[in-house]
Amino acid sequence: MKGAVALLLIVPAIASDDAPGMKAFRAGDYAAAYNVWKPLADKGDANAQCNLGILYQKGLGVDKDPGQAFQLFQAAADKGNSQAQYQLAQMYAKGWGVPQNYSSALMWTQKSAAAGDPDGENRMGWLYDEGYGVQKDAKQAAYYYRLAAEKGNVDAQFSLGMAYEKGSGVHKDNAEAAKWLKLSAKQGNAKAQTELEALQQKDQLTKK
Repeated sequence: MKGAVALLLIVPAIASDDAPGMKAFRAGDYAAAYNVWKPLADKGDANAQCNLGILYQKGLGVDKDPGQAFQLFQAAADKGNSQAQYQLAQMYAKGWGVPQNYSSALMWTQKSAAAGDPDGENRMGWLYDEGYGVQKDAKQAAYYYRLAAEKGNVDAQFSLGMAYEKGSGVHKDNAEAAKWLKLSAKQGNAKAQTELEALQQKDQLTKK
């Protein structure tokens, strides 16, 4: 079970689906998850298509097949599944199972974020932070990081904490920085824990 939990930390968020499929996935029984999701996906269920896409993308219970993953994400994304839209954007950005296309990656990221997917929102924050495909804008970056952070996205919580620590796109506020870094650290983000400890030490020195 520990192995399954560890794996979930690196596998992208799975779109919500029926309990049997998710129960099998979380237990690490990917073949059983496949058997639940495959017939649903064949009937056009967007959540099942997205989940099945994850299995093919990562080679969990099936042979890794980026092309098959792409087709499944595309089918689900066209139906408005926000996580599939995010996954599709990642595949376009990295050229996985499809020729690399940054314009398509940006379009699907925007769709995912607009639909409220925290991964998509976090990615939009990063794009505005770095100025990739959009005009660099620290305020917009912080805006999207906050949307995702409030939904529990561990990376967005870290980035928002750093934004408050640096005063990037938001007013500098060490208390807010510590709040978000702590939330990210609680989810196992080692970088957040390191930054939190450094921030706390800095505050202690300032008070002396």
